[in-house]
Amino acid sequence: MRLPGRLGATTLGDLLGTLHRDRATGVLELVEAGREHRIHLVGGLISQIETPLSVARLGELMRREGLVGDGALRWLARALIASPGKRAGELLVAAQAVSPDLVAAALRRQLRLKLDALFAVSDAALRFRVAFRKGAELRVPLSPHEFLHGRPRARDGRRQRSAPVRPDRGRVRALSVLGLGPQARPEDVQRAFRKLARDVHPDRHPRASEAQKAELLKRFAEISAAYHQLVA
Repeated sequence: MRLPGRLGATTLGDLLGTLHRDRATGVLELVEAGREHRIHLVGGLISQIETPLSVARLGELMRREGLVGDGALRWLARALIASPGKRAGELLVAAQAVSPDLVAAALRRQLRLKLDALFAVSDAALRFRVAFRKGAELRVPLSPHEFLHGRPRARDGRRQRSAPVRPDRGRVRALSVLGLGPQARPEDVQRAFRKLARDVHPDRHPRASEAQKAELLKRFAEISAAYHQLVA
């Protein structure tokens, strides 16, 4: 696998496409003047992103989407100060403010937002290290559809996006994934998502075979992506 030395010679979409086809496991580093970004991949799928770019914190993201209230967010701010070694999702689950599956879905949404921010980087030095930092993995990594579909690619013309999916068509498909019709209200979307996420999250099926777990992960990713498309 050969990658160019600079992002300006290609697009991030093309780089991720190459790494996905090669089922690469490692870290893609984008180095700008004064800051670095790292995209962790496992088997060609994005499992984590480290970037100094501004992205909503997990608690705020969950509040925006109606998964936690203002009171829980204030409690979380105090808990993070009192327990600096703990993560927001870990604290919320321990306090039974949210379920693990909702935290997993919010983490995937946050990961997608980090990736969106990285697509705005116009140029950077590129490095790929065949290594994996323990603990960097996300329980359900982003699917190729989430990090490749509709992204700028060299074949589309430099830095130009391919034609987007019609918003109404995308909404209908997302509602269908959640088992809802076009007249569904926001509260219907949230209720359906909570139920489906709870039912299919792999942690709820400890006796599932590896093949069954893979199918559950795929289904959870699809449900999570549909929900976040509808509430974005």
